[in-house]
Parts: sequence; C-alpha cells; structure tokens
Amino acid sequence: MSEKTKSTRALQRKTLLDAASAMLARGGPDALSLRKLAASVDTSTMAIYTGFGGKEGLIQALLEEAFSRLARAQESVPEELDPLLRLERLGEAYRRFALENPSYYALMISVTMPLTAELRHQNNADAAPAARGISGHDSYRHLYEAVCACIDRGYLVRDREPGMLADALWATVHGLTSLELAGYHPTPEESAAQFTFTCRAVLKGLMTQEGRSHFRELEAQDAPQVRSSRQAGERARTEKASSRAHKQ
Repeated sequence: MSEKTKSTRALQRKTLLDAASAMLARGGPDALSLRKLAASVDTSTMAIYTGFGGKEGLIQALLEEAFSRLARAQESVPEELDPLLRLERLGEAYRRFALENPSYYALMISVTMPLTAELRHQNNADAAPAARGISGHDSYRHLYEAVCACIDRGYLVRDREPGMLADALWATVHGLTSLELAGYHPTPEESAAQFTFTCRAVLKGLMTQEGRSHFRELEAQDAPQVRSSRQAGERARTEKASSRAHKQ
C-alpha cells in the first residue's frame, strides 16, 4: 500500500469518526445511521463496513479515538515539570480536550452514565461496566503516574492508595468539565475561575504539609505577568472551543 493510499484512508477514517461522533452527541446510538453517515461524508456504507465492521465496531472505534485524543492532549504536558505543577497541567489539558472535542467528550461521558444496582456491581469480566475500563487507558495512566511522582516526593498523602487519589482528582476534573459543557456557568471566564479554584482546593486537600509548603513556593514563583499571560491564553482557547462546540 502506497503512502498516498494510507494517507487517504487515514483522512477518510478521521472524517467518518468526526461525523459519527457529532451524530452520537446529538441523538445517541439510535441517531447513528450508517447510511446517513456515509452520505454526510460522500462515501459508501460499504466503506464503513470495511473500515469498522458495522455500527458496533464504529462506536467502539469512536470511544478509542476519544481516549486517544485525550491522551495526546495530556502528553503535551512536559514530564520534566515539577510533579505538582504537572498534576495541575494535566487537569487543564483534560478540560481543554473536552472544550475542543465536545462530541468525543460526550462519548466518554456515556460510559459513566448511571446503571441499575445489579449491573453496577457486576463482577463478571465479560459483563463488567464500561466505566471500569477507564483506568486502563493511557490518559488515566498519565494521571496515575503523576500522582505516584508526587507521593514519592512526599507532596501527597501516603495513607491512601495512589489509585484513590487519582480517582479523586479525575472525578473533580470530569465533573467540573461536564458542568461547563452543559452550560452551568454564564461565561467562559467564570468556568475557568471555578475550574482552577476547585481543582486546587481538592489537590491541596490531598497534600502533605510539605506538599502545601512547596505549592505555596510554586504559586509565589508564578509572577503576575506570567499568570496574566496564561489566563489570557486560557480565555482565548476557551472562547474558541466554546464557539466550536456551539457550531457542533
């Protein structure tokens, strides 16, 4: 297969996934029609069956793409950063991914929707709730490893398993981002301010005394002009992402 053919197929796959994610976000699985999807991107239903094996395969590919995009967003955060700063930046990368990819984020949310008590506590590996697979994705691994680095430095408490701390931070970011995309805050500025305030409050609650002292030093080093520039960039990204979400 030539490079040109590979590139064409990769582009077609991305186009199909983007269009399908928008369909799912608007109307759920029932709204995903392979015939309508094919027509929307000027291709054939056979191309969809060839690439994904059908509707179920397409939905699974969409979920994998969503978590892959999130992982790539988090991989943009330098590993050499101070571990506490890295934790903060990973949270910001999560929010930025969601704002820039609202339809894919909606798919990720779909695996955390409420289940009946019987299904919720299903321990059969073949029928386990999809939400339990979240910790197996690279996006969660980046968070978990950052938490472990903070524990190793003595910045986060050691009397709980790293997974419990990672879950607490993930739940915080996930909840705040979901509220923002649902329109809970009147303005992008309020969303950003609430996100920063709440994430820092939760993170500080998990810190040791040494961690809090170190974090104060980091905050003091964050000069006003640097903070102002960062906030301006955040506002611009938020407004751009909000505009894109509205169009979708």
